[in-house]
Amino acid sequence: MKAFRGTLVALLVLLAMLGAWYYTRPPEQAVPVAKKDKKKEEGRALFQFEKANLVKVEVKRPEGQIVLAERDDGWWIEGENLRASRSMVNRVKHQLHDLVARATVVEDVGQDALYGLGAQAIRVTLSFRDGSTLSFDAGDPNPSGVSFYIRPVGTDSVFTVKKSAVDYYSLSLAEFRERRFATFDAKDVDQLDATLPEGKRLKFQRNGETSWDMLEPETFAANDSEIRSLLGRVSAMKAIQFVGENLQDLSPYGLDQPRATISIRYSNGDAPMTLLLGKPTGEKDGEYPLAYAKLADEPHVYAVRDGLLEDYGQPPAHFRLTRFARMDENTVQEISATFDTTGRDADLNGTVKVTMAADQWLWDDGVPVPGSTPRRLAGRACGVESEEFVADAAEDAKYGFDRPLVKIYVRDSAGAYRNLMVGKPAPAGKRMVPPPPGQPGNPAEESYDRYYARVAEFPEVYVIDASLIEVVKDLMREHRRKADEDAEKAGRREKINQELGSSGGQ
Repeated sequence: MKAFRGTLVALLVLLAMLGAWYYTRPPEQAVPVAKKDKKKEEGRALFQFEKANLVKVEVKRPEGQIVLAERDDGWWIEGENLRASRSMVNRVKHQLHDLVARATVVEDVGQDALYGLGAQAIRVTLSFRDGSTLSFDAGDPNPSGVSFYIRPVGTDSVFTVKKSAVDYYSLSLAEFRERRFATFDAKDVDQLDATLPEGKRLKFQRNGETSWDMLEPETFAANDSEIRSLLGRVSAMKAIQFVGENLQDLSPYGLDQPRATISIRYSNGDAPMTLLLGKPTGEKDGEYPLAYAKLADEPHVYAVRDGLLEDYGQPPAHFRLTRFARMDENTVQEISATFDTTGRDADLNGTVKVTMAADQWLWDDGVPVPGSTPRRLAGRACGVESEEFVADAAEDAKYGFDRPLVKIYVRDSAGAYRNLMVGKPAPAGKRMVPPPPGQPGNPAEESYDRYYARVAEFPEVYVIDASLIEVVKDLMREHRRKADEDAEKAGRREKINQELGSSGGQ
């Protein structure tokens, strides 16, 4: 009993102590909405729209307003007559079209300045093709610096979003300008004409989808890839600095008498574009010197990297056509190869024809050709590339084209054709060959075979290596094996028929 009474007394004392604590404990602290709602609101989609439907971006800042608007010829900065940066427009579309909140910070509180959402807030309004709009205020970065505060207009909720979604709205006007000021589609270019230092000229005229002729300072077939490189240097030119607009005196920039003038004419009827390159600025962008430049029909002067003339200043021979067959291997429908090895190799002598039907190469008897040899030959013939230019006009007997070693007839799906001829051996080429893998030693010089070649439809003579001939040999050998197999099968059938005929006679 005494033990029980002791336990009961202890229990009563404990209950009394708990009651005293309950009534004397400090009041419970209020939990901010941010803490209570953070998990619930994290990942909330704030905006959703189709990127292609955006037509205007208005950025109202304490120091002024920037408006980017879409026109028929691209995006422009309204009121400034400046092209808007395509990368900036794409950034707005990419960052906002499916913007998700990292967290809700506060709801229904009036502490705007605490989050940079007071008088210093940036109001961004997006307009869409259907006439609808979407607006929000962009504030300050949060204490961690990795998120920014924003508040959708029409709500009292403040959210944090990723820094990259809104940090660029406070950038200078220059960052909203298009820095690539001379862009165009190279496919639309019909003529390229350049006046260069020391009175030099370059002029090229397109005569096909991938075919160009040099007209000045010499006349010959030009290399499509080299012309595209020249055009690409202009189209990719970027303003490192925006120097000024509507400048009355261009002489301080060397643009009254430019060092170089590059004119680009289009086949679609658009007005030509003329680029003026002035004198060096005396400054650098990293390791690259800068020079002044402008478009002839626009008022803006820029500072650009001064490397353009390195490409345009190459000697004329640099632009000469090297892939001289001027055919697209992907459109080839027929190949006929003739190997004239009279007195040399009878097994390879003769003509082999293959045709393309239903994405399958066929022998002349309609049997599919196994392997990749016809495809390789189409690639080699259409993409044959010269190692050396020889002459503007062929002397057939001199180079062996009166009796060519190899003749290849190629016809494409549009009916265009080429007759490629490989003539006499040319002077051997030299190349350095590294030692076999795992073996010590220095690269050694070796000789390799080369041949004169031309296309019958054009007069120029070139030197090529022997790789085209080797593929023709492969086709000849494969056709010879097929012919031998066909003859063997025919012989077996003949023997069987003879035996069957003999048996029937008995």
